[in-house]
This record gives sequence, C-alpha cells and structure tokens, in this order.
Amino acid sequence: MMSGQAPPPLLRLWRIVGLLNMPAFIVGGFAAVASHRWGAYVLIANLVVQIGSHLMVGAWAYREVMTRPWPKVASLDDDDWDG
Repeated sequence: MMSGQAPPPLLRLWRIVGLLNMPAFIVGGFAAVASHRWGAYVLIANLVVQIGSHLMVGAWAYREVMTRPWPKVASLDDDDWDG
C-alpha cells in the first residue's frame, strides 16, 4: 500500500476485528466460565465474526487478484498426453 492512501474498507474492517478479537474472547470466556449465558453468546459471536471476516477478506483478495491483467507469456506445450 502506498503511503498517503486510505486503506481499503475491508482492510479497516480486518484491523477492527483483529483488535476486538482477543478482548471479546477473554471477556466472553470469563463470563461463560462464571455461568453467565451472555458470555457463551459473546464467544459464539466472536467465532462467527472471525470465520466471516476470514471468508470476506479471502473472497475480496481473490477477486482483486483475479481481476488483474494477466501477463502475456507464451503457453507451454502439454506433453502429458503424448504416448
């Protein structure tokens, strides 16, 4: 990323999720161990957000890479089918 440019929205989301991950895990874990139902809900929500953010960022990165112009190179001969 070039300096002076704002980071893409999903990168900002990724950073926010990364910052909130461990505190949510610790608070939810302690609350769940202390028999508070909301602690289990926080842990489940943390898991869903983590998986969802990984999928979103992965799909975004895949789309970004696959929409780039492909390099102009000569194709290789496929000799796998020769007898």
